[in-house]
Amino acid sequence: MAVKKQTFLKGILFVMLSQFIIKILGFVYRIVLTNFKEFGDVGNSYYGSGYTVYTLILAVATMGIPNTISKLVSEKIAIGDRRAAHKIFRVALGLFSFTAIIFSLMLFFGSSFIAEKLLSNPGVKYTLMALSPAIIFVALSAVLRGYFIGMQNMVEYSKAQIIEQVVNSVCSVIFVVMLFGSTPEIMAAGSTLATTVAASTTFVYLYMYYAKNKKDIWEEIKKSEKFAIEPTKKVIETLIICVIPIAFGSIISSLSGLIDTVTVIDGFQKFKYTLVEANQKFGIYTGKVDVLVTVPLSLNVAFSIALVPFISGAVKKGRRDEAIEKIKFSLKISSLIAFPCMAGLFFFAPEIFALLFPNSPDGAYLLSIQSLMLVFAVLAQTAYGAVQGLGKLYVPGICLLLGAIVKYVVNVVFIPIYGDVVPAISTVLFNFVAFVSVFIVLYKTIKQKPDIKELFLKPIGITVLMVVVLLASEKVLLLVGLNAKITYIVSIVFAVISYLFFVLKFRILSESELKQLPLGDKIAKIACKPKKK
Repeated sequence: MAVKKQTFLKGILFVMLSQFIIKILGFVYRIVLTNFKEFGDVGNSYYGSGYTVYTLILAVATMGIPNTISKLVSEKIAIGDRRAAHKIFRVALGLFSFTAIIFSLMLFFGSSFIAEKLLSNPGVKYTLMALSPAIIFVALSAVLRGYFIGMQNMVEYSKAQIIEQVVNSVCSVIFVVMLFGSTPEIMAAGSTLATTVAASTTFVYLYMYYAKNKKDIWEEIKKSEKFAIEPTKKVIETLIICVIPIAFGSIISSLSGLIDTVTVIDGFQKFKYTLVEANQKFGIYTGKVDVLVTVPLSLNVAFSIALVPFISGAVKKGRRDEAIEKIKFSLKISSLIAFPCMAGLFFFAPEIFALLFPNSPDGAYLLSIQSLMLVFAVLAQTAYGAVQGLGKLYVPGICLLLGAIVKYVVNVVFIPIYGDVVPAISTVLFNFVAFVSVFIVLYKTIKQKPDIKELFLKPIGITVLMVVVLLASEKVLLLVGLNAKITYIVSIVFAVISYLFFVLKFRILSESELKQLPLGDKIAKIACKPKKK
């Protein structure tokens, strides 16, 4: 079976489903770890601090590989040059494996310096050492993922993501349990060692899939004989020219997390917290708040991933109008995802914390504050994929940099004065600045104005109705004597169903947009049936 191409929407749905499964799995294992008294918020602090540094180094080592390769490969596929597409893949595999090994060694041998001198948190070094080999496997997997995405094959990308999370979740819990009796920093290192195991498993899976289909791939390549063979030097130059701006965005995005790691614990200590208390407070962010607010982002990431190769290919073929319509549709769906998620986390943070973290429910108010970032972050995420597909490769990085500067200044100045609410506020401001910046560039590029009614007013309206349903059902169920935890779960189900009903009832999506969804023809037939006179 050859590497198959999927439609735009089918690819998105596969990625969304995989991301949902991944987040649920990640959610579960982080909840389990947080509720272990031996691990708790302190263990989460070491885990989060180490992981943030790892993410930044990984961004430098992998240099935006998936987006770069998917963009270049999709452009070659669009004109039928599969030989060049495959050569981009092969050259990238060799180039980035070398850089990954270098950065892996740097992280391993530099772990003590980073933990002690940069983070002022010596215990983090064990987490960094455990994570260092993962860089190699993640980089190699990223090349393979980029190749498959560029060919608009999202299925194997999605399967690989699920496999990785399953292995990571299971191994993380097993390793922590095996290390019971050790210090929180050692248990955190055990948990992150699971990331290395999972990354190696993912690489093996993706390479086996590639090897299985290699014969069919070469059969397709033979059809590209009319195209001239590009010299390896030129391919490397193209990769570097394209990778630098995309890598810039990835690095800045990771840097925003490092800003918290570097400034928050130090700021908390200036606010008169001890180091243990500072780690505990920071652990609430890394192990609870950040885990919850990233769920909607993970669901929406499908649009950012799918838009880059689709728009690049469409523009290459001269179908710019088609690309713009896909951008507008993707932003609309992103808005419909963001607003209800934000409202749910904002209004019901205490109930969520009580439900998920019964042994450690502190910090619900921080979730309420930070949830305000979701609308900005989700819409910006989709816009980043759009502008990169349109050739504005530096824009996401510049927008994120502006947000990161604001975040750093706010953290440094205000954490020593106001304490633990500041990181949540700075995160909201960071995403707001990045969102406004990328939206200005996007709509100037496509030479249109944003549809405020479709993007904001309609989603806000049906979100308000959803919150009313959620509050009403919660009160009714409590009055009849239902258990509080069951009440909240049932209320959420009612709210989701009501939200979907309102989307259809008020025709938030047009008939043509509904038809793009699974079973869209049947849904459109029911929802868009003309009213009887």
